[in-house]
Amino acid sequence: MKNCSKLSLFLVGSSIFLFSLKAEIVIKPVRTPTVSTNRPGIIVPGPGGGITHEQSPQVIELLDGDALKGTFAGFDVETGVKWRHSAVKTDIEFMTDSLSRIQLFPRPQQLEAGQNTQIDLVTGEVLSGELLELNARHLILNAWYSRNSLRIPRDKILSIRPASEELGLIYEGPIGMDGWKTKGTTVAKAQVNGRPPQVILGGRVPFPGANRNNIRMPVPAGTSGWKYADKSFSATRSGSLIGRKLELGDSVNMEFDMAWQGNFNLGISLYADQLDAYSGSSYMVGISPNSCYLTRMANSVQNNLGQQTYQDLRGKAKARVSIRANKADSSMAVIINDRVIKQWEDNSGFAGKGENLMFVLLQNSSVKISNIRVSKWNGKLPAVNSGESKEGKDILTTSNSTNLSGELLGVRDGKAIFKAGFSPAPLEITMDTITKIQLAGAKPEKSKLGLGDVRVTFVNGGQFTFLLEKWGADRVSGLSGVLGRVDFQPGAFSVLEFNLTKKQSALGDDPFEDIE
Repeated sequence: MKNCSKLSLFLVGSSIFLFSLKAEIVIKPVRTPTVSTNRPGIIVPGPGGGITHEQSPQVIELLDGDALKGTFAGFDVETGVKWRHSAVKTDIEFMTDSLSRIQLFPRPQQLEAGQNTQIDLVTGEVLSGELLELNARHLILNAWYSRNSLRIPRDKILSIRPASEELGLIYEGPIGMDGWKTKGTTVAKAQVNGRPPQVILGGRVPFPGANRNNIRMPVPAGTSGWKYADKSFSATRSGSLIGRKLELGDSVNMEFDMAWQGNFNLGISLYADQLDAYSGSSYMVGISPNSCYLTRMANSVQNNLGQQTYQDLRGKAKARVSIRANKADSSMAVIINDRVIKQWEDNSGFAGKGENLMFVLLQNSSVKISNIRVSKWNGKLPAVNSGESKEGKDILTTSNSTNLSGELLGVRDGKAIFKAGFSPAPLEITMDTITKIQLAGAKPEKSKLGLGDVRVTFVNGGQFTFLLEKWGADRVSGLSGVLGRVDFQPGAFSVLEFNLTKKQSALGDDPFEDIE
């Protein structure tokens, strides 16, 4: 991180040092700090305990942009954060009101079957663990990262995603620009007849029949247009591109939230072998307010595989988008707000030869991307009508894409007890055959942030916000408005974010802030 080598640090004498944020010195990069056995910090262990892998240096970031590598040594509401650096004899104490975030870089835990059921809260937060029981009032979750079972009020649950739906988390974010690369491209003017915008390659229009009088929109070199703020990427400039390399594997589900103002056209590239949406070999899904399309790129030659119109986004300014790809059958699907819009099969064989994921803005517009989640995929699509919920009814979706509407009476012993309208007696459905349960009456709401609240990102995915009271070598304690008193394992988290209310205030002029 470009600011990691900058910090204000002075050493005076053999026992006294003065720390000043107004002076600047360069800390020579980058060696992993050596932690003495008699002064251990909070080193996040791998599975089974101990450091079993090469660990990246932990990083503390301040609100003014300064950052320092080292080792997180603890937190207390009275003294703030203790930070350890190999060049400093004593721990550095940071005041809490100066902090932005701490990156811990732990190794993901290898969880047992059934431990990765996802509980989506109405606040947008996600908890995972083993679902022990659900009754009329609470859901009981056995979470490896908590010292006690979690009791989640039922009215705070938006949906339940059993472990069978997601086979393994690949990426969740963004939490910054780390790992992402930006690049400018050149895109032709969007067509007025609703066709996908045409891409300029070497001065020619690649799609047959395209208007050869399209206007180029060049982007200056080194100017991407994508900005990061508050766990989101946003852009307004045509040709803005941002991407990164991920271990996508043979079958993947890539999901994200998007918000927009006015008209827009967003391209999403998967399995790209170059950080260039219009060169190499890849697939691009294009999404606009009224249609989506799929473009095949093989050795820099484009082929339009088809377009699908829809009305799902009419009158809206935000949506949840899922793109699912399977190398085995050369298929690609677009899902918007849980409804399957279109699935394509590439009869020429799977074209993608790389592991890059990219977003490119295809026309001047205001678009924000957040809550990106990339995971392995079991190859099953949601039911065709899964986005059509019935008022006052719970919706249960099975792995064979069957939707049931009715009342979820409870969950116990690995089975959902479900009262469907067509059956006089409640059905018992094993949880490993269920992909999602949408609870009736649950509506998303904004999380109410308080002074001292900290947002944590779990090492295996998901986020949660609570009032942090103490962080020691073996436990993290605090208070949650949803769960009450919490007692977590330190190894549960990869990122800690502080001063959330300050950051929220700083984003008061965000044009997407009030979009519903």
